[in-house]
Amino acid sequence: MKKIVLVGSSIFMGWRDAATVAPNCSVINKAVGGTITDYWIEHLPSILPDIMPDIVLYYCGSNDINNNASEEKITTNIADCLKFTHDILPNTSVAYFSIIKAPQKKDKIDLIDRLNATVKAGLADGDLYIETDDVFLHNEQPVAEFFIEDKLHLTDAAYVALSDYARPLIADWMTPKGV
Repeated sequence: MKKIVLVGSSIFMGWRDAATVAPNCSVINKAVGGTITDYWIEHLPSILPDIMPDIVLYYCGSNDINNNASEEKITTNIADCLKFTHDILPNTSVAYFSIIKAPQKKDKIDLIDRLNATVKAGLADGDLYIETDDVFLHNEQPVAEFFIEDKLHLTDAAYVALSDYARPLIADWMTPKGV
């Protein structure tokens, strides 16, 4: 059975039905609420080698924005996390979920677009980029019923929508080509 690890902040920590995106896989959620990318650079070496996952799903960078980290620091840290994963576990696949354009971040949309574009462009061959805009935006606006009162965290309906969206993308990505 393939092992999938979720790495990231509260958005992934709250994803209670994440296992539905990859039936017949073991999903281990290591997300920690409030974390920034510096946390993951420090802690990945003690987490990933112990688990030896086949796949790592990442959601990180959002809290860095809230902590006013520079654009360069955020993209460098995310790239370092992804590189570490590939270096220490060369047979592990990586999927990155783009930073969500939550209503709380309405004045940071351009920054989010640049961060997501930079991360996407820097992914290794074979890595998967999952565009959360396809789930959480309608007509370029956040879908209100997908966010709780803080305008950052997700409702149960949002997690269902995320799972429904990600499931076929991950299934296709996990399927060996030419089969």
